[in-house]
Order: sequence, then C-alpha cells, then structure tokens
Amino acid sequence: MKTRLSFFSKLHVRTALTFLLFSLFIIALLSGSIYHFTSDMLIKDDVMRTRAMVNQTGEYISSYLEKLRAFSNIIAEHKDIKAALAKSSPESLESISSLIALAKESDSRISGVAVVSKNGFAITSDSDMSMTLSEDMMKEDWYKKAIASNRMPMLSETGHSAFATDKSKWTISVYREIIGKNNEHLGVVLMDISYNFIEDYIKNLDLGKRGYVYIMSESGDIIYHPDVTVFSDMKKGEELKSLMDGDIKDGNVVYEATVNNSTWKLFGVAAADNVKLLQNNLTKTIFILSFFLVLLSILVGIIASKRLSKPITELKLAMMSLDEKWNHITIATGIKEVTELENEYNRLIDRIKALTENISKEEETRRQFELKMLQSQINPHFLYNTLDTILWLAELNENESVIKVTSALGRLLRLSLSTELDFVTLKEEIEHVKNYLEIQKFRYEDMLMYEIGDAGKLENATVPKLIIQPIVENAIYHGLRPKGGGKIHISFEKVEKDIIIIVSDNGKGFDTEKLKNEKNCQPNTKVRLGGIGLKNVDHRIELLCGKGYGINITSVPDKGTEVRIKVRERE
Repeated sequence: MKTRLSFFSKLHVRTALTFLLFSLFIIALLSGSIYHFTSDMLIKDDVMRTRAMVNQTGEYISSYLEKLRAFSNIIAEHKDIKAALAKSSPESLESISSLIALAKESDSRISGVAVVSKNGFAITSDSDMSMTLSEDMMKEDWYKKAIASNRMPMLSETGHSAFATDKSKWTISVYREIIGKNNEHLGVVLMDISYNFIEDYIKNLDLGKRGYVYIMSESGDIIYHPDVTVFSDMKKGEELKSLMDGDIKDGNVVYEATVNNSTWKLFGVAAADNVKLLQNNLTKTIFILSFFLVLLSILVGIIASKRLSKPITELKLAMMSLDEKWNHITIATGIKEVTELENEYNRLIDRIKALTENISKEEETRRQFELKMLQSQINPHFLYNTLDTILWLAELNENESVIKVTSALGRLLRLSLSTELDFVTLKEEIEHVKNYLEIQKFRYEDMLMYEIGDAGKLENATVPKLIIQPIVENAIYHGLRPKGGGKIHISFEKVEKDIIIIVSDNGKGFDTEKLKNEKNCQPNTKVRLGGIGLKNVDHRIELLCGKGYGINITSVPDKGTEVRIKVRERE
C-alpha cells in the first residue's frame, strides 16, 4: 500500500494522470460530436440514396409500360387488322393470326397477345389465354373495363380472366381499343405481360434485409407485393393503403414514387440495415481512433510530465549519484528554487571533489610507479650474455649475425623501456618474443627450437605488454637448459571476450607445489623463476585486467611445462 501511495505521489506521475484525464474528457467530447454529426449525415445520405433508387425503379417500370403502349398502338392502327375486324368474320380474323404471333415473339416478357372483335371473335397468340366471349362483347364486364382502362395496365384480377392463386400465372394486362375510319368501335387489342417483369426491375433495389417493394393503384388495389397473403388479407391491405411517403412502419421508412403511363404508385419500404451497418462501422472506427488517441495521450502525457519534472528528477539523480560522479549540475529551468538547490549542490560537490581528487591522485601515482617498476625489471644477466654473444660473433667476423643480434636487441629494448605504454597489440607482443628468441637462438643454437602459432584475427587485439617474454625466458633457463635442450611452442585461443596465450615446453618440468609456495609467499620475498619473476607477470596482469586474470601453470617433472596466460581483450 505504501509503495502505491509513493508511486502516485511522484510529480511526473501526477502530471501524467492529470493530462490523461483531461485528454479523456476531450476525446469523449469529440467522439460524441463526431458520431452525432456523422450519423445524421449518413441517415440523410441514405434517405436521399434510397429515394433516388425508388424513383429510378418507378421510371424503369414506366418506361417499359410506355413501350407496351406504343406496341399496342402499332397493332391497333395496323390496316390489315382494322380491315379484318371491319368484315367481322372468322375467316378475316384468321388472316391476321401471323401478325399476332409475331407481336408476341417480339418480347420475351409478353405471355400473350389477342385481338378481340366486338362480335366475340378472337385471334390469340397463345391457346392458354382464357376469356369470356359472346356475340355482343359490350355486355361482358372485362371487355367494358378494358375499353374504360384508357390503355392503363391492370392486374389480371381486374382484367379479362379470373384471379389465380398461383403467382406464376399472374399477368399484367394492357388494352387498346381499335377504332374504325368513322370512329366506330371495332374491338380491342389485349396484351398479357408476365407478372415477373416487375420483379425483374425491383430485384436490384437495395432496401435492406427487411425491406420490400409493393405497387398499388389509385383505387387502392394492390398490384404487386412479395407476400402473396396480402392479396387475400383485408387487414394487411388496409394497412398498406394508409401508408404515405415518409411514414415509418415497424422501424422501416416508406418511400413513394409515381409510375407514369399507369395509375400505379410504387412504395419502397426501406429497412435501416444499411444505416445501422454504417453506424456500427462508424462506432468501431471512432472506438479504434479513440483508443489510439488515448495511447497517444498516455505517451504525450508521460513525455510531457517527464520534461516538466526533469529538473527535479535530474537534481535528485545527481544527488543520489554523489558517490559515483563529481560533476557540477547545470539545469537551465529558470525556476528560482531549483537554481538555488543546484548552486548549493555544486558548492558541496566542489568541497568533496577536492578531497577525493587528492586521494585518487596519490593512489594513481602509487599504482603507476608500481607498474613502471615491474616493467623495468629486465634481467641484467640476459643483457650481459647478449653483449657477450655479440662480442664473440664480432671476433669471429660474423658481421651479419652481429647485425641481426644487435637489431633484435634494439627492438627488444625499445618495447621493454617504453614505460609510457601499458598495452600493446598482440602482434607487437609476438614480435617482441620473436626478437628475444632470435637472440637466444644465436646463443643456444640447436639446443633451442621454437614454434609460434598463427594468431589470426587476434593479432590486432590489445593486451598488456611484456607478458609472454618473461614466461619464455623462464622456460629456457629452468626447463630446456637443465635438460640439454628442447622446444618451446606458443599458441593462442579466444574464449568469449578473453584471450588465452599458451606457452608450453618439453623441458625438465618441476613440482607444482613449488609454484604454490611462490604464490603464497610474502610480497617482500623475491622468488624468481627467470629474469622477471612469474609473480611479477601475474601481479601486473591482475592490476591491468582485474581479478580472475593472470597465469596458470601445469607441469610434469621430466615431461614439460604449460603456462596459460589469461588476459581480457581491451576495448
């Protein structure tokens, strides 16, 4: 509990939470406004789109009806048909049967074409066309209604045949009166069109899953409805008659369109599916956008709070790192209290720094002095023996050998006496050992053989200097010489970030207990196994690389010795 209270009491946390709460309020306000205005716009757009589709569907049906009226006019005005009707004989009507059949075949939606005379004679394109005929057709109800229809389309129920319950047999009929030269009545042209032609025009009208279209005449007769039961259900019929443009029925909006060239009106009952889908998508979009805005607000709040609390945080961190850094704090905030704390802290640092610097200088001076002393411990016996070798080579007039030994000695001393360097490349260290071995080779000749392995990519690695030559010197004086000669082998390994240098010989070897005694001896006891003691090398590596680094010796009497030098590669 205390940890939570401590967390929320931090300045940058409180600042971030305040910013986040304010951002949430703004995001909620904007999201609500955007949803409200966009939703209204979507509803208006859907209303306009749906109304346009309903009107366009009405125009399509009207255009087709106009085509049928024009077609019926052509038949009614044909001179051969008028002539046959004027004779009023079956033989004359039979002569125009080919014209009737041709008219029917001109449009796949036309299910039948008939020419009926006033005397009850009829020529049809389809034997299935059933109608009541008599010698005086003016007494037949359907015939009178056909003349009175004024070329307006009618459903078959109100036309020339009885109404059928099978929807596939329904037809829409168009009638045209045929008038003679003296304006006398001769008969009628009857065209039956498949009821499905209406569905052909409305099937692409998108009114939603629960939406539908119905057509009603001016007299209130239902011409088309997808639900067949409506034609026999008086209650449903009355409900449809009462609907007008803009009404809302069961959550659906009613759109009305006039079908020209008829007495029909087309009604589209549109469900709100599309609008709801768009509103749902809008909600999801706003939610996702709000989610990312909240994330952005959190990010901005964290960054802003960090920046606002940065001066105090920096001052706190600087004071917490008092034991690690001793630099002055510079916090350009313009805040008086923070500046005063900064100045006071800097004065405190100056006082502590002066004390610690004096201590550090003394320790560094002592450390450098110790390293230089260790590096300068070159065996005077080696110099004496080398100069003695040069002398007897000169006496034997071996001038080239004198030059080689002298050059090797010069290169050897150059690296050994360069006290300003603590580290060299492994390549330089190998070159130093080669110079030493070359000098010793002149002295011991066939008694000394050596082999230096390929360092490869490790040649450019940086290692403490003068760490291999003392080991090689120790191997010569205490391993090979007592045995009367032998071979020294130097190889290199890379283990993670450490470099292992292996110096092995097949000399006399020794008891490793002696080495343990040397390691455990007092600092002022000078146990030497060569020109520079092994303890010297081990101690120097530990000073430069840290604990865990140094030399490890394994030896078997009369078999040989292996020295593994472990150093850390310097970055």
